[in-house]
Amino acid sequence: MKAQDILRADVVAVSADTPLPEIADLLVQHRACSVPVLDEEGCVIGIVSEDDFLHRIETGTERRLDRLAAFFTSHAVQQQAYVRSRALKACDIMRQDLPLITPDTALSEIVETLENHNLNSAAVTKDGRLVGMISRNDMVRAYASVAHPCAPTAEDDRSIRDALLAELDSYSWGGRFKNAIFVTDGIVHLWGHVASPTELAALRIAAERIPGVRHVHDHTVSIKPVTIPEEHQVRIQT
Repeated sequence: MKAQDILRADVVAVSADTPLPEIADLLVQHRACSVPVLDEEGCVIGIVSEDDFLHRIETGTERRLDRLAAFFTSHAVQQQAYVRSRALKACDIMRQDLPLITPDTALSEIVETLENHNLNSAAVTKDGRLVGMISRNDMVRAYASVAHPCAPTAEDDRSIRDALLAELDSYSWGGRFKNAIFVTDGIVHLWGHVASPTELAALRIAAERIPGVRHVHDHTVSIKPVTIPEEHQVRIQT
């Protein structure tokens, strides 16, 4: 999937001179997490997001440094915080170092961009002009569109077991369960010992994702950590 498959084209935009109270109203009315800022030619020059309203003097949430912290913080950083907590227009708080996302950008690259740039949403542009917006919520919609169960493609028990073992064999921790998995009438039975709840969860999820599996039955036994009695412990003298 690409950006063009999930982007929202009906996006409200603002200008650099748009007052912040007006932008706040737009975010609330449109249930958006950000709005793009456009110049007179319609090109994207920045973005204003919910994060820009977190530390505002109007709500008493601006960051205040104590004397010691202020001493070790540069004037430039303090001045930037002052501007962001008291700015009146989009141009003073908008984020300008925007990553390039086009309609052909793959979703995997978009996810990395959102994470690496600490963004909730990003503008999709073509030749500098706004095409739409993509947010983390749109990634949830993308997942929902493909995550619903499809028609089984591995219906017999042997093929289910083979598929599950192949999945586990591709991970260093999964190979030891080869003789602890049985499948009957689409039900996967897990046997053997597991080292932790996380290991059991990994086994269960691996089984649940195999097409044709109707249920996963857990027969495993948890391996309890061995506690050596104090009288048998070896003490090292220093």
